Amino acid sequence: MPLMLAWIRNRRRRRILRSPWPDGWDELLQQNVRQYARLNAPLRQRLRKCVSVIVAEKKWEALDGLQVTDEIRVTIAGLASLMLLGVDDYYFDGVRTILVYPKPFRRKTRNGWVVDEDQHLSGEAWQGGPIVLSWHDVVHGARHPQDGQNLVVHEFAHHLDSIDGEMGGSLMFSDNATNQLWRQVMQREFTALQLAVRRGHHTLLDEYGATNEAEFFAVASETFFERPERLRSRHRELFDLLVKYYRLDPIQWQLAER
Repeated sequence: MPLMLAWIRNRRRRRILRSPWPDGWDELLQQNVRQYARLNAPLRQRLRKCVSVIVAEKKWEALDGLQVTDEIRVTIAGLASLMLLGVDDYYFDGVRTILVYPKPFRRKTRNGWVVDEDQHLSGEAWQGGPIVLSWHDVVHGARHPQDGQNLVVHEFAHHLDSIDGEMGGSLMFSDNATNQLWRQVMQREFTALQLAVRRGHHTLLDEYGATNEAEFFAVASETFFERPERLRSRHRELFDLLVKYYRLDPIQWQLAER
């Protein structure tokens, strides 16, 4: 980013963060982002900063008769912000627009609607484009923080996956050794999930993760934030690498609640 643009962005963010925290936003987070109650004071403050910036900087659009409300913005921003608690000064900068449907939707293409009327989606993340979400599915996953389903985490994980130019489950760590280890562990776990699904076995990771490597990373991220203890117990190397990637450990949030 050119220095002038970075300076303008940072100045704008400082102004956003100086603004008072709105009345009612804590209540929305308590209601719809259940992990929020488990965070210690510094992490709550960090999450509030992330929410403030995401709400202010993103272009929010509601479709099919849905109206954009504070609940929609704060809930989606709050869930996405859980993924940012281990980093500083990053707010999903590559996501400019968040589109919200009231319920599962049919995919749009540049040429119009997809012909298949039975194809309804809960969410999408477009390479270099917006995040698209079904509000119904956002709320269901948000209010059940241990069911392993979190649409916002899933779609924003796709965005993180796309930063290197493609959505293929490849992640960028700070050193080549960890990059190679991730590829090895991810491929092994992905292959094992595919085999388990074909055999009809119950799996901790949602079977949708067997679709391809991109979906595997998104599903693994959901499980990491919603069922971290089970993930550590049954997929320790995968869990440890996700701790290193996100720079946080959600198990500590669960311990704080006990």
